[in-house]
Amino acid sequence: MEQAHRYHEAGNLAEAGKICRQLIAQNPRHAEALHLLGLVEQRLGNLDAAQEFITESLRVDESSAAAISNLAGVLKEQGRLEEAIEFYQLALEADPKADFAHSNLGNALKEQGRYSEAAQCYRRALALNPGSYVFHNNLGIALKELGRYLEAEDCYRESLKLHEPSDVTYTNLGVVLHAQSRGGDAIGAYLRALELNPESVTALNNLGNVLKDLGRFSDSLTCYSKALRIQPGSALLHNNLGAALNELGRTQEAVASFRRALELKPDYRHAFSNLLFGLNYLPGTDRERLFAEHCRFGERFAEPLRASWRPHTVLPDPLRPLRVGFVSGDLREHPVAYFMEPVFAAHRMEDCEFFVYANQAERDAMSQRLEGLVERWHNVLGMSDDELAALIREDAIDILVDLSGHTSRNRLMVFARKPAPVQVGMIGYMQTTGLRAMDYRITDEAMDPPGVSERWNTEELVRLELGASTFRPPADCPPVNGLPAAENGFVTFASFNNLAKVGPDVLATWARVLAAVPGSKLLVVGRAGNPVRSVLESHGIAPERIELIERQPVADYLKLHHRVDFLLDTFPYTGGTTNILAAWMGVPFVTLQGTGSAERSGAVLLTSLGLPELIARSPEEYVEKAVAAAADLEFLGRCRASLRGRLDPVLGDGSAFTRCLEKAFRGMWQRWCARQAPAANARLPELALPEPALAVEN
Repeated sequence: MEQAHRYHEAGNLAEAGKICRQLIAQNPRHAEALHLLGLVEQRLGNLDAAQEFITESLRVDESSAAAISNLAGVLKEQGRLEEAIEFYQLALEADPKADFAHSNLGNALKEQGRYSEAAQCYRRALALNPGSYVFHNNLGIALKELGRYLEAEDCYRESLKLHEPSDVTYTNLGVVLHAQSRGGDAIGAYLRALELNPESVTALNNLGNVLKDLGRFSDSLTCYSKALRIQPGSALLHNNLGAALNELGRTQEAVASFRRALELKPDYRHAFSNLLFGLNYLPGTDRERLFAEHCRFGERFAEPLRASWRPHTVLPDPLRPLRVGFVSGDLREHPVAYFMEPVFAAHRMEDCEFFVYANQAERDAMSQRLEGLVERWHNVLGMSDDELAALIREDAIDILVDLSGHTSRNRLMVFARKPAPVQVGMIGYMQTTGLRAMDYRITDEAMDPPGVSERWNTEELVRLELGASTFRPPADCPPVNGLPAAENGFVTFASFNNLAKVGPDVLATWARVLAAVPGSKLLVVGRAGNPVRSVLESHGIAPERIELIERQPVADYLKLHHRVDFLLDTFPYTGGTTNILAAWMGVPFVTLQGTGSAERSGAVLLTSLGLPELIARSPEEYVEKAVAAAADLEFLGRCRASLRGRLDPVLGDGSAFTRCLEKAFRGMWQRWCARQAPAANARLPELALPEPALAVEN
């Protein structure tokens, strides 16, 4: 038996199995031989045989915690996770001091996304065996998923102290360093991992991620491409390659990468959301195709969860104060926060209590300010969808609001579980989610014209009379300065949009503008390594006319407008916050109006500002209008002096908008109550929504 164990540990499975079978032939009830033969079969991939032999060993010795735990491991490999968890728990009943069983239970819980419980299991294992580098590493993984990056870093460093250097542990360390915005340290960890294992696909992928986030897009593409040569069938790598291509404005290639990821892994929800977001940027994507793709997402990922919906237990009283929950990963120094701050500040607790479910690790000054404005703030990063849905039910939320759509950090699968009676989308994604579990989408007549937009949304559109949002510019905005061109003797164009929106068609159009305005310059804010300068050079624009500036802190970003005369908007996905802030700083812009919500925001703002002459309907007209504006310094000067005053009423009174939003929430709620208890509510007139209901099943 000892010889069989030695063969097994050395990887000589044939000899180990041979000895076990000889022993079992002599004694069919040889529990240890049966158990070890099961482990041999497991390593050979024969899971059914492994289950049979280990089960037989337990018939002989049902108290063996090791055998019970290993049977659980076989069940886990078979995809029978719930059964595996039960057996790990049985192993711990047999031997509460079995450190390996605590760790293995943690691994199974981690696979279910139950990271808090997994961390507890790893801590119990470490209490029994503090010298295990494996347990430290596993605890680090769970803490990382919970957003507790400093603690995770300590775990990984302790693991490295206890064992010879491991590429896996260095890679895990790189992840938490990256999450702490310590890009240089993360690169060092990944390079160390690659020294130990040059073929580590995970290290290459993660190195690509940190390089992308640092704006070194060409280097990130090199990492992803090298990893794909090693593992061409990796859906994750194709998805991440697509994300890097999207940042470079190579949307067509990015969309192809996202589609390839979905071919390899049809249930890859994040790749599908990336595809949908990328299609918004892709010129020529018609609304019918875009809507069909969003519906396909809903059918594939959300509809299967409908069968598990449970009745809501909140009291269907149409007049009581409402509990409204907001789910977002962007309640930090981010455009979404600028839209939501005035709403949080102006809401009346006697009408609506606000609960926030923040899916983010960052806690900056904006986050702290927002947290002080609401009744309850939950940090939910690391919670599984089931756990978050359960928390929302526990909080008895009446109306749940999504602020993300298909952008990063979204929790759409929580909404697909229908944890609240009424579910609403607003602000973060100017498009349908494709989920029929989402009942309403907040918008206005300008963004979604009545009679035109309904057919492209699975949600019922609720058009607020005071607009789709309000906005509070940063408190420390610098004053508007004089027109730069008057002193410089040349016009400075600029783009402050995300460069993912700046595709080949946009750059070709900008090149025509610059060519038609001699001496003009273009200021672009974005990470180094983007292709703007090289592409414009290929269109004949001298490199000295193009200035690239790294992304700036908000105060410095706003001061950049002091150098700019005129903004060039992106298309088909136009600017939102960038255009608002430019107008606040006295800088007008030209925009190309499309048909979808995301293609109209620039035109809606210019119309509100009384500048419809800057709205183009074609690229040719876009060039004409930009060139004409640049030639009229008197017009640019008038805009400089008046735009902040014009914009102030357009942004809206935060209190008035919030009353309008609360009224819409009340109307949605009263509709739901009427469906629950029509007789009890018959005495109450239903509060009409701003827009009649559609014949859409929700």
